[in-house]
Amino acid sequence: MSATSGAAVLLVLSYLLMPQYAETADAVGYMLRVTARVAFLFLILAYIARPLVVMFGTGQALVANRRSLGLAMALAHTVHFVYVVISVRISGEGLELLTLLFGGLAFVLMWAMAVTSNDASVRLLGRNWKRLHTVGLHYLWLIFMQSFFGLAAGDDPYYLYAALSAVGLAALLLRIAAWRRQRVRRAV
Repeated sequence: MSATSGAAVLLVLSYLLMPQYAETADAVGYMLRVTARVAFLFLILAYIARPLVVMFGTGQALVANRRSLGLAMALAHTVHFVYVVISVRISGEGLELLTLLFGGLAFVLMWAMAVTSNDASVRLLGRNWKRLHTVGLHYLWLIFMQSFFGLAAGDDPYYLYAALSAVGLAALLLRIAAWRRQRVRRAV
């Protein structure tokens, strides 16, 4: 089963197992949380794939399936986008300008990465392909961390988001350590 199929299965199961809510807004809120968490799972797996190989010599399967992991993340996060739109429509409240700008850029980068996740785009874009995917990957990580930190440190802290923040920070530290190790190897 590919990662994209896995994401689809997780999303469908989450929907089917959704608690029965009296209010549509509560059901939409549930799916917003689930789709974000599923997207984050696949983002983190793609984020740590190469660093695991560099640091521990493990994770080759993640590297080999990184494209599929990224597409799984894009699928889950596109479903999240649909629920954001539904939530805005149901509530009648608009999004804050900063959320529109920074969150909107995250979706645009993610979709650009998904559309260019093929060998033809790699050849056509050359170094710009790597730039797009590197910037996009880190930007998506940053948006998730900003959201999770905010939820973990809010008036009614939700400890799951503290744990997800810790996972995200650990992934960043792993990437930094792998980057430093590669720089040292090149310098020798």
